[in-house]
Amino acid sequence: MYRSALRNRSFVNGLLAAATVAALAVPGAALAQKGASGGDYRPVTSYRVEANSEYWVNLNLCSSPVVVDVRGDGDTDVDFTIYDENNRQVYQDLDLDDITTATLSPNVRNGRCVVYRMKLNNLGNVWNQVQVTVGSSTANGDAPSIGSYRVEANNEYWVDLTLCHRRARIVADGDGDTDVDYVVYDRNDRELASDYALNDNMDVTINTGSYDGTCRPFRVKMRNLGNVWNQVTLTVYDLD
Repeated sequence: MYRSALRNRSFVNGLLAAATVAALAVPGAALAQKGASGGDYRPVTSYRVEANSEYWVNLNLCSSPVVVDVRGDGDTDVDFTIYDENNRQVYQDLDLDDITTATLSPNVRNGRCVVYRMKLNNLGNVWNQVQVTVGSSTANGDAPSIGSYRVEANNEYWVDLTLCHRRARIVADGDGDTDVDYVVYDRNDRELASDYALNDNMDVTINTGSYDGTCRPFRVKMRNLGNVWNQVTLTVYDLD
């Protein structure tokens, strides 16, 4: 009964959110268009992704770089994959949560807009109400990418990152129960930063080597040295 009440409330909230943006977007489409001031507005569109199902969203992108922020209701694991106008994969998030933030660099010069497609894959046994927000990127970290990961006792957990700016700040905060070590690697498995302090926190800034907006893959290794699991929140800020 309690879960049913939560579901009903979530469904009502989803309807209210959809009604709010009805003038900005149609079902299955999220927009990022220029406003009168020349800045991007950030419409929020809500989608119900059924259990063990996929849902496709069209992203109409008219500025570059652009941030696509996606947040589920927390009930299931949702994977995210984004394809460009030529059906090439430009972003993917397969971690064990329903949150992702992608910074994209579409070819939108001379006022040209392009349509990207995003696949939402709900891996859970109940539906998930997912909100998609599209807007302008910021250089001061206003739109960080956030993920939460359970690192089992005496185990490692790897997180894949896609970074598109020249520098990125990576912050890790555990739940305080164990010591967690962190190492950041580039696509060639070269170590870029590490933190072996006797706690479960990390705050490092790395140079990605991307000077033209090209996105590059990186990995973070989280090693839990304790005898209980640790819930680690990883936040990534695009700096410049």
